[in-house]
Amino acid sequence: MRNDFKYIKVDRQDHTIIVTIDYPPVNATHPDVVDEIREVAEAVEEDFSVRSFILTATGRCFVGGGDIKFFLTLGPETAEKMALQVQKMQAALHYSRVPIIVAVNGHAIGGGLELMMACDIAIAEEHAMFGLAEVRLGLIPGAGGTRMLCRMIPRGTAKRMLFTGMRVTAARAAELGLVDEVVPTGQSLEAALALAAEINACGPVAVAAAKKSAIYGLDHSLDEAHRREAELFGPLFRTSDHREGINAFFERRAPQFEGR
Repeated sequence: MRNDFKYIKVDRQDHTIIVTIDYPPVNATHPDVVDEIREVAEAVEEDFSVRSFILTATGRCFVGGGDIKFFLTLGPETAEKMALQVQKMQAALHYSRVPIIVAVNGHAIGGGLELMMACDIAIAEEHAMFGLAEVRLGLIPGAGGTRMLCRMIPRGTAKRMLFTGMRVTAARAAELGLVDEVVPTGQSLEAALALAAEINACGPVAVAAAKKSAIYGLDHSLDEAHRREAELFGPLFRTSDHREGINAFFERRAPQFEGR
């Protein structure tokens, strides 16, 4: 994987890839930023030594929304094209075989909240604010916000946020289930790395199957989801990781999974 990106920084700790968005002043979702994140996500998909992925940012915002100056260059057709481009990046994260943890270092507004919702687990710093403010610009979210928000929190609250551009605090976002954990300012990356280490210690083939099953279940009926879960469950019995997990259990030691 290359590491000469312009708008993001890519680091690695053991089995974890860390992507830090660095596009001042608010890390807006410009198409060039989007393409760099997608490139890393696609590379991770082919690198089976990676077991978890952390997404964070520099500065006071995680992502403060779309690039308003870039919006001035758009018309109806190019705006739709940009929305689809962002959706493609988010799909690469959403359907990635590895869990995507968001260390929300600051405000996640508009496209920033959409990006966060496309990932698996969000750890937010206590000062962060969350909202979809597009209606205040005469727009709507274009990268899945109307759909994802209504699936994640109570529909009335979601619609209030969508119809008014209302923002919520990190504490309120946690109450709603929009974020999974709130930590003191400056500690989101540390908390995300600790969670990634827990994930990395588990069987990576099983973790990938668990994510695949969970995501499938969100988009299909209960019966279909149950059948898919069974289809993913059975083949795990052929893996070396399963045998290692069983042996470690009986030998009362930590398993050493190899991802096969």
